[in-house]
Amino acid sequence: MNMSILYYLVWLLAFVAGVVLSFYAPETTLSIGVKFIFVGVWGSVLGFILYIVARRAIQDNENEEEPAPNLRPITELVPVVASELAKSASEESPSETPAPEPAEVKAPTRATAALKTVPEPRELFPLSDWDDFCKQILRNRPFSEVVGVLENVLPKLFPGAAGVLYMYGDAQSEMHKIFSFGDYVISGDTMMPAECASFNLGGIVVNDYTADKVTAGCTHLHYHSQGVAFCAPIEGLEEHFGTLCIQVDKLPEGEDIDFWKAKVSIVSATFGLYVANQNLNIRFQQHSIRDNLTGLFNKRYMEESLRREIFSATRHKTPIGIIMLYPDEIPQLQEKRGRHAVEQMLWEIGQRLPGYIRNEDIPCRYKGDVFCVILPGADYKITKDRAEKIRHEISQLQVAYGDGILKTSLSLGVSVMPIHAIDVQTLIATAEASMQVASKSGGNRVVPAEALNKQL
Repeated sequence: MNMSILYYLVWLLAFVAGVVLSFYAPETTLSIGVKFIFVGVWGSVLGFILYIVARRAIQDNENEEEPAPNLRPITELVPVVASELAKSASEESPSETPAPEPAEVKAPTRATAALKTVPEPRELFPLSDWDDFCKQILRNRPFSEVVGVLENVLPKLFPGAAGVLYMYGDAQSEMHKIFSFGDYVISGDTMMPAECASFNLGGIVVNDYTADKVTAGCTHLHYHSQGVAFCAPIEGLEEHFGTLCIQVDKLPEGEDIDFWKAKVSIVSATFGLYVANQNLNIRFQQHSIRDNLTGLFNKRYMEESLRREIFSATRHKTPIGIIMLYPDEIPQLQEKRGRHAVEQMLWEIGQRLPGYIRNEDIPCRYKGDVFCVILPGADYKITKDRAEKIRHEISQLQVAYGDGILKTSLSLGVSVMPIHAIDVQTLIATAEASMQVASKSGGNRVVPAEALNKQL
């Protein structure tokens, strides 16, 4: 009992030290998502080590309490074997020199052979391979690299087993096989969430086919329903990303179902936290380049894209067009209906604008109530025609709002490089100035940049 308390105190101190270390680590070195993963992995590994130590302590106590009845000390074999050798030697050649004294006899050959046949202890948990996998996660490596390392480490963690990793694709209705390992197939290439009991349970499910009755209910494991199978959900931050399935016909000697369940839990929890962190990074990147209201690209992304496209256009001597557009009815909507009505109209325009342009064009919300479209490779005619199409389509738009209808016309400015500008700042400035001319002229029109010279 005292040793158990000591083990727990050591584990607790190590875990607290890891938490404190991750808490004080600067975010430039470890992001908040990586810190959460580190704490989860640190606690899982320490818990597993505590489990192994406690398990071995229990086995040692059992061996001390119930010693094997037929086991004798090795030293007792020496005189027995020596006397047998002497007896056999005297029977075969009685005239020869008597057998040497027992003290001069070498180590017994049968005892030596027995010692040599003792098998080397197998590593229950390949810590070196697992450490490589954890390093990939802590370094926040790409998903494909981490999955590749996981595919290599699973056969070492689960010897003699077969398995498959499922993850959701574009649709959340079914999961697809990412990879499989082992000498046989245990499940298909796709799986519906309802086919696995771990999805509804939200935890690891054990399918023991050696029992009289299997109650787990994982119907997708019908290819090789033998031995013991484990299904674990890949989850993190209350989101379900996939399922890990492991099946083995016979557990290795000295290992039981609880031991394998603990290993499956460590793998699924660690990988689930990594996937959750990757999902957060993707969402952050999307939000950092997308406008929250309209879903179009934001101003920062527009300026970066325009610089990139102008560099390409200059190198390949191709044109590039830009359209600035402003809804004419915004001031009236703001005054009569309020800001919510304005945002509703902006959202409607943002949803429809991508449908009026080419696939390679880049629609953005420039600032406030102003939109912008970048047209790579578009000359003056293509850019002006596209602006006219946008003006016509939006002028026909009617949006039901409360007990009324929201509608607006557009004022659009067009600028093309190299006709009207030769750099990013000039291209944006001429298009925005042309849009303002269109708005001051009554709206519902397209004004090209050359009209600015007439205004001057």
